[in-house]
Amino acid sequence: MLSRHAERFPTLSVGIKMKTLITKLKASGAPVLPFLETWEEFFDVDEKGKSIDLEELTREGKYAGVRQAYNIGVQLRNRYDHLVDLIDGSENSTSNTFSIFSCSCSRVLRTAENFALGFFKEDELFANVRHVIIPDVAPQRGADTLTPVKACLRYRQDPEMGRDRGKKLSDQFKSVYLSRTADRLRGQYDYDFSVSDLWHMQEMCGFEILATGNEESPWCGIFTQQEWEEFAYARDLLHYYRTGPGTPYSAVMGFLYLNATREVLELGPEKAGKFASFSVYIYIYILLLIILFDSAHDGDLVPLVGTLDLFPEDQPLPSTHVPDARNWTLSSVVPMGGRVVFERVSCASKIGSPSIWVRILVNDGVVPIPGCESETIDGGLCPLDQFIKIVDKKGQEVGHFDEICGLKEGLGRRPSFLRQNGENRSRQGAYVKLE
Repeated sequence: MLSRHAERFPTLSVGIKMKTLITKLKASGAPVLPFLETWEEFFDVDEKGKSIDLEELTREGKYAGVRQAYNIGVQLRNRYDHLVDLIDGSENSTSNTFSIFSCSCSRVLRTAENFALGFFKEDELFANVRHVIIPDVAPQRGADTLTPVKACLRYRQDPEMGRDRGKKLSDQFKSVYLSRTADRLRGQYDYDFSVSDLWHMQEMCGFEILATGNEESPWCGIFTQQEWEEFAYARDLLHYYRTGPGTPYSAVMGFLYLNATREVLELGPEKAGKFASFSVYIYIYILLLIILFDSAHDGDLVPLVGTLDLFPEDQPLPSTHVPDARNWTLSSVVPMGGRVVFERVSCASKIGSPSIWVRILVNDGVVPIPGCESETIDGGLCPLDQFIKIVDKKGQEVGHFDEICGLKEGLGRRPSFLRQNGENRSRQGAYVKLE
């Protein structure tokens, strides 16, 4: 499983812009928005721009990120409980070390920890859980990372087709629909809202709900249903062109984790079980899973989804209007807490049919594997050998990460930490930080 962090407060830069907007609206004489007289801000920022809230998981209310991460752990434990119970009762269970991996960002660390609490809550196995931390920015690691969007130098430097492409095209569309919104609101509130003002007001609606659980946020009622659909599309554009299929760097970034996962699935439990994180060592008649828990950011999940072409578009998304129909919707691909699960499934063989299959779940929904539809049976199962061929073909198409991303020779070319080798088994304590 590769998961995005759970629900959070705004990032520091966005939170400061929201704070500046609120101050400006309150200082304009009589409050431009009447509810501001009694409305309470849902995050703190001091005069130096410091905050204990911004960037972190939300802590209260029905959408608290800390609770969501825990609940996902409980949910997956319920789904795969029979496998864990069998390991727990095995003779070798006390010698097993189960690792979860995360990048080093604080909200991702907390997500991984709360997930593990939910999954291993009352097990003796929890004492054997190791949290392996992969630094977000570690130039010497190269492609040996959970955050390829930060490791790919050319992607971050390319002004036309790199990281900034998503914001440019999303901003174009914001200007289209929020200019109409500004015209609509100008007479109603006697104030000349800018496109930036309106965008941050829309963001405050969602973030206030996440931070407080208050689904009656007054920011939400300012906008029409159409404007909310356009807001969602602006977010779709941002990620489609920032880290998704709209940037040529996406496929090679997503292939890193895809190929590492393919190798573990191909090896199977008898071989991979000796070093894969949270590995199930025993055969189950109907279902067998090797489970790896990895936590990162939305920008690190989007390339994986794009590399596999799980939500394909016939044409690139336009920045001038919302298309009548689209497969790519950010709320379906990588919501906060979003996750992609690869399952290795062992079924009772029928004469002439494969017995080992791969299935992919995106946010708990089964998604057919493109290129395997003709071979896929009900339930999204793809023969393992067909899946391996699909991934190998992708590798030939996307090229090498270090070459495309302009990395120096000698740096890591692939994720190595997913295998439990002596490097992190030999260290003591719940945390292992790889340099």
